[in-house]
Amino acid sequence: MESGVVLTLELLIVIDKSIETPLSRQIYNCIHRSIVNGMLQTGELLPATRLLAEQLQVSRTVVIQAYEQLQAEGYLEMKKGAGTYIADNAVGNVAELKSGEEEIDYQAFTKRTDLLPNIELPVSGFVDKTNSVLYDFRHGVPAWDGFPMDKWQKCLMNACRRATPEMLTYGAAEGSWALREEIARLVRATRSIPAVPEQIVITAGATQALDILARLCLREGEQVVVEDPAHPVLREIFGFSGGKIIPVPVDEEGLCVDKIAESITRHSEAIHSAPKLLYLTPSHQFPTGATMSLNRRIEVLEWARSTGAVIIEDDYDSEYRYIGQKVSALAGLDSGGRVVYIGSFSKILFPALRIGYAILPPSLIEPFLAIKWITDRMSPTLEQEALADFIRTRQYAKHVNRMGKLYASRRASLVSSLHQEFGDRVRYFGDEAGLHLLIELSTLADEEEVARRSLEKGVKIYPASGYFLNDKPKRATFLLGYSNLSEAQIRTGIRLVAQAEQEVSHANNK
Repeated sequence: MESGVVLTLELLIVIDKSIETPLSRQIYNCIHRSIVNGMLQTGELLPATRLLAEQLQVSRTVVIQAYEQLQAEGYLEMKKGAGTYIADNAVGNVAELKSGEEEIDYQAFTKRTDLLPNIELPVSGFVDKTNSVLYDFRHGVPAWDGFPMDKWQKCLMNACRRATPEMLTYGAAEGSWALREEIARLVRATRSIPAVPEQIVITAGATQALDILARLCLREGEQVVVEDPAHPVLREIFGFSGGKIIPVPVDEEGLCVDKIAESITRHSEAIHSAPKLLYLTPSHQFPTGATMSLNRRIEVLEWARSTGAVIIEDDYDSEYRYIGQKVSALAGLDSGGRVVYIGSFSKILFPALRIGYAILPPSLIEPFLAIKWITDRMSPTLEQEALADFIRTRQYAKHVNRMGKLYASRRASLVSSLHQEFGDRVRYFGDEAGLHLLIELSTLADEEEVARRSLEKGVKIYPASGYFLNDKPKRATFLLGYSNLSEAQIRTGIRLVAQAEQEVSHANNK
């Protein structure tokens, strides 16, 4: 295909008039190399010889000689009155030439590529009109239709109006002082954490905070205790930093502290020192939804004191609770600086905001900031200022309150639909809080097959057995997010999933 864009070849051609190589040959070499490495593609229009000669400050004859040599070798095609193009067969010839080259084996060359196949990259968040999924029970996303975009736009505009030249250059790695002040007030009021702005560092979501902590705290082979089940991204983050994962089971009260020692013995090939880190989601354990009891919280703090481990508290889904009273954050009970608290605004506002934070003990602040600085310098200033406004003007509190009522209704619709469509063929967990349920079928229906049949009916559900490291579920288990579906969509979607499950069960019984 011919291009209407004339290439600016002076960016690709570098000539040196002080060397003996003829200028025409230097131009030839540069264009030939650009075709070989794919910089120039079939059908692209080259500049006229007179124009290129002016750009390179050489005689036109020199450029004509280079073009004619490339044409003779089949790389260029000259069309009278139309110009000079990269020939149709030029790229094919180059591909054949390069096919014999031996490529570097990056699987062996790079560090920890063994973990890469396990990383599930997200698909585009934009709506695909051709997508056959009508009911997506995706977890971990807020309700797009409930976000007050007009209020957020106003905060963004106010931040832009206040912007100074200093705000548009590189800022502090720890983030906006205004936002850190608002977060400190927020966690004091809602999570009983006596934080001050100086302890808070703004990050690109909770994931970056976790990644920095892993890099900062772990050496090769040091142990990290994680809940089992847990999100697979934990294995990848800690694994990339050299950590040895120690999965510990959870029950209805959260992490089983009394089973940590047994799990260490089970998963360690040799005698190791005590675990370095313990990662917890005590407010709403992911994915089971269990809330860690007060007694268990005291136990885990005592365990950390006795072993010298640091606890990373990911306050996952703490904002939305439907049954019982909210429990204070683990960091609010900690008096010895053993708990690093991380939070995010992704599920409250929207994931693309990419603003999270870490509340750090004083001794970790400086090294944490050093890694943050070399990772991405800083988080976007204007968005931080807008979020500070959003919290300060109470739009944040109003939004959380409004969405809590909406999610409670959608949760009730999901629970009711499960009872109606499945009866005693299903058990569910985690309905007291959060934005998803974990369900387990009591039939022998295959997990992947139920998911496949559901997808054929336009419903996407998410198999959950991959979240378990040990003691994988014997029955089909799924994560069902309900936050971004209407009650009518939830009812229809669950009815179709029940039909899919029955089809699979009947096929198994034949």
